[in-house]
Amino acid sequence: MVPELSPLSNDDMYLLTGLAQGDAMVFRLIYQSYERKIYNIAFYYTDSEEDAEDIVQDVFTSLWLRREKIELKGPFENYITRCAKYTAFFYLKMRQKKKQAAEHVTTPRALDGPEEHIRYKDLQAYLHTLLESLSHKTREIFYLSRYSGLSYPEIANRMDISVKTVEYHVSLALRKIASGKF
Repeated sequence: MVPELSPLSNDDMYLLTGLAQGDAMVFRLIYQSYERKIYNIAFYYTDSEEDAEDIVQDVFTSLWLRREKIELKGPFENYITRCAKYTAFFYLKMRQKKKQAAEHVTTPRALDGPEEHIRYKDLQAYLHTLLESLSHKTREIFYLSRYSGLSYPEIANRMDISVKTVEYHVSLALRKIASGKF
C-alpha cells in the first residue's frame, strides 16, 4: 500500500496560488522567508559566498519564470530546498568542468616547425570565424573575458549589465565554439 501524501497546508496553497497569479507581494514574502535558507544551503555545498549569492538569485529567477507550472507534492519549503540543492550541484558541476577545461588548455609555446605553425594559424582562423558568427554583444563580452582577462563583475560594470548576463553570453560563446557550428 502506497502512503498518501499529505495535502498542502493553507499557507502553501496561498503561496502557490499567489505565485502562479504573479502576485509580487507573495513573491516578496517567499523571498524574505527563504532567501537566507537558500543561501545557507548553497554556501554549505559550494563553500563560496559569490556562488551562494548567485544561486539564491538563480533559484528565485527560476521560481518566478516557472511560477505557473509548479506542482507541489509536499510542503513548499521542501520544494525550495530541493531547488537550492540542485542549483548548488549544478554550480559544482560547472566549476568542475571549468577546472578540467583550464587544465587542458595550454598556451602555445614556441612552434617547433612549419607544420605546427600552419596548424596553429589554421586553428586561429577557424576560431576567429566562429567568434565572428556570434552577435556583437556576445563577441564583445567573450573578448573582454578571454582576451582582456576581465572578471565577470568587471565586464558587467563596464557594460552596465548584470553578472548573470555576462555569464549567459560567455556560456553561449563557449557552447558555439564547442559545437563548431556557425
